Amino acid sequence: MRKRLNLLLLVFALLAPASHALAAMSGEELLKRCHAAEKSLKGEPLSNAEAHDSMWCMGYISGLLDGFSLGDFKVGDVKAVCPPEGGISRGDALQAIIRWLREHPEDQRKNGRRGAVIALSKTYGCSAAPFADKPAGGESSRLP
Repeated sequence: MRKRLNLLLLVFALLAPASHALAAMSGEELLKRCHAAEKSLKGEPLSNAEAHDSMWCMGYISGLLDGFSLGDFKVGDVKAVCPPEGGISRGDALQAIIRWLREHPEDQRKNGRRGAVIALSKTYGCSAAPFADKPAGGESSRLP
């Protein structure tokens, strides 16, 4: 009986979603993690936690860039990012995202993916990029 109960508890634990895993990452969290990556690229020493954050951030950025390379990222019907001929390096994307998040502290509590896409769109925007020179607050209606 005890084995059965332990097995049942294990199944529930594995099937129950972790609330933190389902929650959208904020721009604030993305900035914190990517700040560690920025430190790493500058050759500054990192704590174990910062090394983890740095690797996480660069993996996140790699995923974003891979997504852009596989297809057009659109907001509505408008292409959001037009990389240059040689593509966008992870380091360049990291700097664009960090710069945008630091310049827009009011948006740091919003979805981090939103901030990353806006940052890349502002830096590598197409001629009709969806976030080009929009008034403050006008961006949130297009991307969560």
